[in-house]
Amino acid sequence: MTYKHIRSLSRGIEVLRYLNTVDGAHPSDICRSLDLPRPTVHRILETLGELTLIYQGPFSREFRVSPKVRELAQSRDQFGLIRHAAWPAMHALTSQVVWPSDIAVPQDHAMLIVESTHRISSMSADIGMIGQSRPMLVSPLGLAYLSHCGDAARDAILDDLYATATADDAFADRATIERALGDGRRDGFVICHDLAHRRCASMAVPVRVGGDVVACMNVVWHAAELTFDEARDQLGGPLMAARDRVEESLRDLIPGAAPGPGGGPGWARLAA
Repeated sequence: MTYKHIRSLSRGIEVLRYLNTVDGAHPSDICRSLDLPRPTVHRILETLGELTLIYQGPFSREFRVSPKVRELAQSRDQFGLIRHAAWPAMHALTSQVVWPSDIAVPQDHAMLIVESTHRISSMSADIGMIGQSRPMLVSPLGLAYLSHCGDAARDAILDDLYATATADDAFADRATIERALGDGRRDGFVICHDLAHRRCASMAVPVRVGGDVVACMNVVWHAAELTFDEARDQLGGPLMAARDRVEESLRDLIPGAAPGPGGGPGWARLAA
């Protein structure tokens, strides 16, 4: 049996998708961006508001997606546990330092961002960060992961990345990368510019469960606003405290995943 297409539903989802990519929008912005009639947009916004999937800001009156949308998206997704554990600490971190934060997991020799506070930070112009990837060798998220993951995993990733590198790849030579990873292991964090956003820099730390690095968490700032030394002093403590809260939350959610170094079963439990 072929069912009739529900146009109102598809339009409502289209509006939600648009609102999830911007910091906020007036009905006229939605009409113009999606080429929808004004009465249709107002009906959709009214319905989404009744379902508490969107809300209006107290001053600008722009429409924004509510946390209810995130709950729908993360309830069964592969990384829902990490997102559930990380969001309160990340939200508190951004409220404290203003600069945005991301948490990313290793996937296909890159770091996949699964949660972010860019959309709530007044210092960020990047809203749709979730789902974006950062390269292992030229991002603090990737270097933090490589600095603290197991030797076998690190060697396998590095071998694959260098085996497939081309002359255009902006990889430093392996000796330089090894020094950077050594610094990361020594310091407990990685701090540098992010190749994907040259105007930005970030500091990233590993998130561990049962001895395994399951994710990395960062704080991002405009490189022109803070030097690396200033960032260490102002952002390092709050970032590490937030990371500790995420690890504690994950341990509470995963029975038997005790903290400690040395390749424990944390990732296997987390991915199960």
